[in-house]
Amino acid sequence: MKGYGIRGWAVENAKVIADVLTGIRFFVGLLIVMCAFFAEPSLLPLVVALTLIGWTTDVLDGKMARMDRTGKKTWVGDFDFATDLILIYSGLLYFVTAGYLPLRPFLFYGAYAAVTGLIWTKKSVMMAVAAPIAAVPIILSFVHYPLWGWVFLGWIALDLILNWSDFTSEIKEFIDDVEES
Repeated sequence: MKGYGIRGWAVENAKVIADVLTGIRFFVGLLIVMCAFFAEPSLLPLVVALTLIGWTTDVLDGKMARMDRTGKKTWVGDFDFATDLILIYSGLLYFVTAGYLPLRPFLFYGAYAAVTGLIWTKKSVMMAVAAPIAAVPIILSFVHYPLWGWVFLGWIALDLILNWSDFTSEIKEFIDDVEES
């Protein structure tokens, strides 16, 4: 630890910590897929809680990756965005199998998303296609378990308050990527 304390240790190991957080998010997505196999509507609060855990790891792994002074790349880091998409679409799978969303329209939407992702591999395009699906957990929470809707909304507000500059940077990156198209 070289006498730096916990912060020094975290900075020194920032990329490893970021990769571990990305791995946790991947496994959270798999847990949501397991919930989809049960197709049990009463698992919605668990799926929402897992989604919030997943997005929390996303926020934290981004902070840790930016702390890394070496700029090294890892294969786990290369799959960060793919892991985000897994988290989003695993939720969609649960919402359909649990009967919260009709199957046919979302099969078409899933096919549309897959084809779009294969044709236009730009991150901004895939983000735009995934955005409506990413909003589904909060909407269904408010409809079926309002307390969880408020928890989700509170999480979003807290994230924006604590990470406003990161949020605006992401928006700028998204806009720049769209303009390059």
